[in-house]
This record gives sequence, structure tokens and C-alpha cells, in this order.
Amino acid sequence: MIVNSKSLFISVCLLSLLLSTSFVHAQVHPETDQLRFYKAYVIIDEEGRSYVNLTMTFWEPETAFNMKVIGRVENFYATSNAGPVDCGIEITGVSDITCSMELTEQKRELNINFETVDFVKALGDKILYFNAEVSPNVNTTSLTATVRLPKNHFLVGESTESSILSYPDKAFAHILGENILVTWELSEISETEGVTFEILYEEAEPPIWFQLRMRHFILFGAALAGVLGFIIIRHLRKSDEVVLSILDEYERQIMDIIAKEGEIKQKKIVDLSNFSKAKVSRVVKSLSERGLIEVERRGRTNRVKLSKKQIGFNKQ
Repeated sequence: MIVNSKSLFISVCLLSLLLSTSFVHAQVHPETDQLRFYKAYVIIDEEGRSYVNLTMTFWEPETAFNMKVIGRVENFYATSNAGPVDCGIEITGVSDITCSMELTEQKRELNINFETVDFVKALGDKILYFNAEVSPNVNTTSLTATVRLPKNHFLVGESTESSILSYPDKAFAHILGENILVTWELSEISETEGVTFEILYEEAEPPIWFQLRMRHFILFGAALAGVLGFIIIRHLRKSDEVVLSILDEYERQIMDIIAKEGEIKQKKIVDLSNFSKAKVSRVVKSLSERGLIEVERRGRTNRVKLSKKQIGFNKQ
């Protein structure tokens, strides 16, 4: 009886676990949902062009997908982690996208990229209006969308509610480097629900004092660069004079040959200088030990060139 009781207890636990797992699975993966995750990432440049990346993870290995984008799609391409994707686009003010793919149980991700100039419109002289409708057109469990504003562009007004016009309670703004990002996190999107993201933003003009400082800084930088350049040139010339003053007649002649040739075989130095092989060998060794030239052994001969710090060497 004790064994039977234990067996019964274990059976009840397993049955409860199975039922609870099935319930959770039904909640997480409703039978009507086609997309598990839908992510949209949009980068807006200073000219108002939008660069769009859409990533879709399906519950099942689908073979077809279609969606509509309000606007003219350019530079479109699609990929999947399961292999090639074949997509067609019909543009009539609205871009109707239809894709066929061969997703698998393990690889169920579709990635769509395109550009458009129709998401951003100017409202007056300063205010810019971003409006992107990228509805998945299928039941979606989780949807995340992020829009990155151009550099030196900011949301309009003192609060996000005055500039984030769609789903303000589901959105938040944050800063990444020099850009402001607006992100929405939505859930349980119906296939009949149109998903539109709207933002008001504007370009910020630097204050007058900042512009004046920048002009002064540029002028000062140019003047400083000129002075430093003059000093460096004088220093290099002075360095050449110092180098020449410590060279004897044989060293100077060999340095002149190396400077003219750039990189030369030691054997050729013998021919051009009319010095003996032993004399050239002693001079090259002395110049190398003092860091004036670099010597590299190649096969049966040496390759000789000026050291990096003597690249500016000029014959006087």
C-alpha cells in the first residue's frame, strides 16, 4: 500500500505538471498567433530618409508572408536564417510585399530591409513628422519597434506625450551616444489591427555663443597648426644638420647613397662608393649601431635603408 500510495502521488504530480505546462503553452503560443516576435528598427538620417530593418520570428515554419508598407520602398532585400527568400513588391503609393521562403522547425526567422523617403514629412520650417505604418498583418504575440533620430535632433515639447503620438503609454525615449531613440513595446497584436508609429521631432540649433566659440576655436586651431608645422620643419632641418655634423667623410657619402636609393643592397653601396667591401661593412655597422640606418639580412646580402627617424634626411 505504501508503494501504491507513492506511485499514485507521483502520477498525480506528473499529471498536474503536464496540465500546467499545456496551459502555459496555450497562453504563450495562442493557436491563432502566427508571429512570436516582431521587431522593427528604423534609422532616420539628416535628409529624412528612413533605413528600415524588420525581423520576424514565426511560431511555425511558414512558407509565405505578406505585408503592406505605406510609402515607396527602395533598395529592398530579404533573408532568412533558413536560406534564400523570394519576395515580390508591387508599388502603388502603398508597397505590397509578398515573400515565399522555406523555414524549418529550428530556423524560423525572416529579415526584411528597405529604405524609404515617405516616412518623414516637414510641418512648417522646423517640425518634422515621422509616420511609419509597418503592420505585420498577422496575429503577433510580441512587437518591439525602435526609431533612431538623426544627430542634433530632439523630440518636440517638454514631455514624451507631446511628441510621441502613437501608443505613448507603451513608449519610452532614451539616449544612445549622440542620438535619441524611441522604443515601443506592444503585445497581442491582431492581424486586423493597423500598427502605426508617429513622432514629432526637430533639429536643435546651437546657441550663438557656441557658434562663436566654434569659429574662434577653428581659427585658433588653424593658427596653432601653422605654428606647430613651422616648428616641426625647423626641428627636422636642425636634426639633419646635427646628423651631418657627426658624420665623417665616408659615413656621409654612404648616407647620401642610401638617401638617394631609398632602399639598397649593401653590395651596390660598394659599387657606387668605390670603397672596399670591408670599409662599407664597417661603416654600415657603425651607422646601424647609432640608429641612423636599418639593416635587414636577405639571403646572402643585406638590404639597407634610412631608419624611420632619419626619413627626412637631406643631403646638404
